[in-house]
Amino acid sequence: MTIAAGYATSYKAKVYSVLTLHVREKFLNENSLGLAEIEDLKYAWKMLPQVRSKTSSIPGLIAGVIEYGN
Repeated sequence: MTIAAGYATSYKAKVYSVLTLHVREKFLNENSLGLAEIEDLKYAWKMLPQVRSKTSSIPGLIAGVIEYGN
C-alpha cells in the first residue's frame, strides 16, 4: 500500500503501527494480541480483508498516515 501511495516501503512500519492500533481499538477491546480473548481474535482475523479493502479504497489515507499519523 505504501508503494501504491507513492512512498517507499520504509514507511510500511508506520502504516503497520497505525493499522495495528486501529485493529486493537476496534476489534480487540484495546488489548494486545497476547491478551485478547480468542473470540475477539477470530473476529479480527475475519475482518482483516475488509480492513485492507477499505484502507486501500480511501484516496489519500495511506499518504495521510505517513505524513500526519502518530
